[in-house]
Amino acid sequence: MLRLPPARHAFPAYADALQDWTQRNPEGVIIPTCEEVFYAAQAGLRRGFAAQVLAPSPMVLRKLHSKIEFASWARDLGIAAPMTTAITSAQEAINLSKGTEHGLVLKPEFSRFGTHTLIRPTARELAKLSATTEVRWAAQPFVEGEEICLWASARDGAIVASVCYRPRWRLGRSASFCFEALHCPAAIEVACALAAAGRITGQISFDIILRPNGEPVPIECNPRAISGVHFFAGNAKVADAMLGTGPPVHCNQGLAYLGPAMWLLGAPQALCTGHLLRWVEDIRCGHDVLLAAGGARVAAGALLDAGRFALTGLSGIRSPTQQTTDDIEWNGGEIG
Repeated sequence: MLRLPPARHAFPAYADALQDWTQRNPEGVIIPTCEEVFYAAQAGLRRGFAAQVLAPSPMVLRKLHSKIEFASWARDLGIAAPMTTAITSAQEAINLSKGTEHGLVLKPEFSRFGTHTLIRPTARELAKLSATTEVRWAAQPFVEGEEICLWASARDGAIVASVCYRPRWRLGRSASFCFEALHCPAAIEVACALAAAGRITGQISFDIILRPNGEPVPIECNPRAISGVHFFAGNAKVADAMLGTGPPVHCNQGLAYLGPAMWLLGAPQALCTGHLLRWVEDIRCGHDVLLAAGGARVAAGALLDAGRFALTGLSGIRSPTQQTTDDIEWNGGEIG
């Protein structure tokens, strides 16, 4: 096991550690899983080991991570992303809302988990918006339809692994902890078009609204792993595909969940919302990906981390969800 300094708070030391590892393992590959991808890619570019980092270039990563730049790029490629406006003040949001028939969706340009997202906000909520020229918000027209997610991995611009899925159980608007794979070729085409246009190597993920007519509308991109990768737990073939040493691997069916979250968060939610029978059925029909990935020790580690994040959140400084990315998140600023 290699312990790394916090990428966000001690980038030089983090870059040193990665460079040392790559020098000792010249055939090794670094596969970032979360927002440390921005720091790993930047370290690789500056220190000369970019070829060993399975991630797009920092320039492409920014374009994908920005909820404003991504939508503009997707629309330029002919993809049905929503018209997205950069908002730098509450008054701009108020003015924009007056000409929108179905309401707006607003979120910080660089954000995660949907914790700050405003869906069809009221005039009072818009007046409190904290947008500035330094911290822009993205404003999009509300899109009617079903929310689905897509995880994919690309190599030299071609998608080599993918899964589309719908969140079944989640905490508020945050990441889901139970998910159902589905067959959605139209959504995969979105990933293929973007991967090819950017000659992307690395992981790309999308939040998509599936219109009633089946048209996929990508509303944002996350150039990292998301919950969908759990469908491949314990499957070595996905690693071969990502590394270019095996054929493409795709998943379009199955129900998976994170055991500890399903019990600690899902059970109380099911009781409070009257969906206990559905929860029981999902436990029965789905599979616990943490047990599949490594047995009880993995599940125990997940519980330990969750407890640590929750205790930190009790301080009131950051929520438990925010604490999970405190040392790796990137919000568009200079790195280093």
